[in-house]
Amino acid sequence: MTRFINHAKYATRFKWLIATIFVVGFLSGCTVQLAYNNLDRLVLRWIDQKVELNADQSRLVREALNENLDWHCREHLPQYVGLLESLNTDLQDGQVDKERLYELGDQIAAFGRELIEVSVPIAVQLMASLSDEQVQQLSESFEQSNQDLIDRLSEPDQADVQAERADRMEQRLKRFMGRLTDDQRTRIDEWASAYQTTDGHQLAYAYQWQAALGDALDVRDDNPQLFAERIEILFDAGRGWDDGYRSAVEFNQALSWAMLSDVLALSNDRQRQRLSRKLRSYAGDFDALSCQNDTQLAFAGGT
Repeated sequence: MTRFINHAKYATRFKWLIATIFVVGFLSGCTVQLAYNNLDRLVLRWIDQKVELNADQSRLVREALNENLDWHCREHLPQYVGLLESLNTDLQDGQVDKERLYELGDQIAAFGRELIEVSVPIAVQLMASLSDEQVQQLSESFEQSNQDLIDRLSEPDQADVQAERADRMEQRLKRFMGRLTDDQRTRIDEWASAYQTTDGHQLAYAYQWQAALGDALDVRDDNPQLFAERIEILFDAGRGWDDGYRSAVEFNQALSWAMLSDVLALSNDRQRQRLSRKLRSYAGDFDALSCQNDTQLAFAGGT
């Protein structure tokens, strides 16, 4: 059987890459529109970090992205606009509580499931085309990420881990809200201390996922139908999680929504105004990108 050293989070990243492209733009400092309009380059760059594609494979990814993004900008982007505008209205009315954030999370998860469904065919096509040498490249590309997870598991000072977790969250929220207050930072520290680490569960799941991927790749030439079925199963988020992993994820989700609700409740006028501008800006970007506005997306190799 093909030995595939992988970290489960990379399977998740591939599945959600299109769904979270605006986050890529946000974290990299470029605009949503710039990130979205360069999605083919971002995806190909991400894949090229894992495996060197040949010309036909690169063309396959570009063509699939063009097709999927046409669907995405027609079906999802208008809904993103409505979601952000509704959230901004609730923010102005002081109605963004834990229950509202839970609802938001459910809506985002529904978008993700739909995006996964349209992403499966291209994943099957691309992975079926991998040579044995490319499979080995892909395996080797995950070794460092896998080692990073192992290193985190061996981290002796949990206080440092919690402090880093709190700092990451504070920096993310500062991008949206500006400088946080002492009370908000204290609430984030409480969240970071209570957050349950899932690294051990992720590593165990990674080996299970690796074996399933290896089984799929082993039959990609001899039994294409079975291969496609196995790859589709790998795109089923949460499938194969043990009870401990699922419980920790659900606990952390609830903990995070509660923390975000409290941070918003502690926000001042300046922070709410900044967050409102951010929401309006994202809504405007998605509205401009929506195919309902006849936006033309430019891709490499296109016009």
